[in-house]
Amino acid sequence: MNEYQETYEKEISLIELMFYCLKKWRWIVTAMLVMAVLAGGYKYRATVKDNAAKREAELNSDIKGENQKKEVVTNPNIEYYELAIDNTQQNLDTMKDYIDNSVIMNLDAYHLNTGILSFYIHADNANDAMLGNLMAAYKTFATDGRLAEALQAAGSKMETSEVQYLIKFDTEELSATEQNANGDATSTVLIAGSQKKPTVFQVQITAENEKKCKTYIEAAEKAFNEYSQELQGKISAHELELLSTAQTERIDRDIESYQTNVLYNYNNQFSSLKTMQSDLKTLKEQEGETIVVGNEVAYASPVTAAVKYAIVGLVLGAFLAAFVLVVIFLMSGRLESTDGFREEYGMPLLGQVTKQDGKKRIFGFIDKWLVRLQEGAYADITYEEQVKIAAANLKAAAKEGDLKKIMLAGTIAKEEAEAFRAEFAKELDGITLSGYERIVFQASALEELDSYDGVLFLEKQGTSYSKMIKKERALAADRDVKVLGAVVL
Repeated sequence: MNEYQETYEKEISLIELMFYCLKKWRWIVTAMLVMAVLAGGYKYRATVKDNAAKREAELNSDIKGENQKKEVVTNPNIEYYELAIDNTQQNLDTMKDYIDNSVIMNLDAYHLNTGILSFYIHADNANDAMLGNLMAAYKTFATDGRLAEALQAAGSKMETSEVQYLIKFDTEELSATEQNANGDATSTVLIAGSQKKPTVFQVQITAENEKKCKTYIEAAEKAFNEYSQELQGKISAHELELLSTAQTERIDRDIESYQTNVLYNYNNQFSSLKTMQSDLKTLKEQEGETIVVGNEVAYASPVTAAVKYAIVGLVLGAFLAAFVLVVIFLMSGRLESTDGFREEYGMPLLGQVTKQDGKKRIFGFIDKWLVRLQEGAYADITYEEQVKIAAANLKAAAKEGDLKKIMLAGTIAKEEAEAFRAEFAKELDGITLSGYERIVFQASALEELDSYDGVLFLEKQGTSYSKMIKKERALAADRDVKVLGAVVL
């Protein structure tokens, strides 16, 4: 019987949507430049043609005074201004709703209740690689949403994505002093880790109030202790010691910066809206004015007219590109984000493995900056370490059911999947991993599924379709084959 029931209703994160659009910045810039060139070129040519027509009429006209021919001034760019104003107003309404209703936007960044937990990893028999794996596992637990779910279960009224934003993980040696809400220095003592691999990490949790902060601290301590027990057999035997807990009111510069940036963007667009409305008013006031074709003919500057249209084209191009990207994000049906993966697909996410593209691209530093801005310190974990973490999670899941023979299946191209399987299989001692199969598209592969102890799905972000992932998950469930989880490339 199929135990998997598709009851998950996906929620769209504005931050997730924002980063999706920002990563497509080349598309947006290209659209802006194309629209600017087209609009400016069109206006330049139209103005030159109009001036030539006026000059010819002036040369051929012998009529003076009251009998001189008059023309009515028209402004074809009024329509473009009205469209740009309408799009800007809609965007402002969306941003205003987020500012008014978001919990994060309504926090007082200068008086935040913050809980700090410091943990020490005792692992006498573990080498640096094992310590690195343990630290990476704890970091993943704190940053992939599982800790946020534990805090939310403790009584938070916020969404999991917002709770996650209030969690910070750090393995660096921190400064010996911190600032409290009054700007005074407060002493902080931390135990330094190994010079090679840190053994101390700190979790910082921001809460809405003092009572909620205490609740979060207790829930976080319990969650880490439970997860520590899970890791004993997965990576290495160790003891997780709680060094200290602290609760204080402090200034959170990150939240302050986030709030400031959101408000700055809103005010910037509001100013742009007012400027466009003022320009539109001027254009409408000029509409219907008359000029004399003759000795006093008024000639428009092609360059000035082209620049104005180019500016409108830039704005319009940005909005059109953003609109198309939003539609693609909402309608493509692809796996664009791993947030809420377990809830949406009914299986755990054993790992997310990202291999840096070796190709050098123009302004590639912008792409790297966006990745770091979105993923934080997790972006520094190497590809090899990510593979090891995923392998460790798979071995732990297989050990629970004594599973030795596992099928690797998915919906992506076989060449790319086989390249990953070759590296992944090296980390799976005692487990036989099959060649990559596409059970959704191959009847022979589906028939072989019954001969395996379990199945591991391999999907790719931005490529795999959510519908196909759910279908292959249902196929496995229908055949009573244990689904160990998924790895996302």
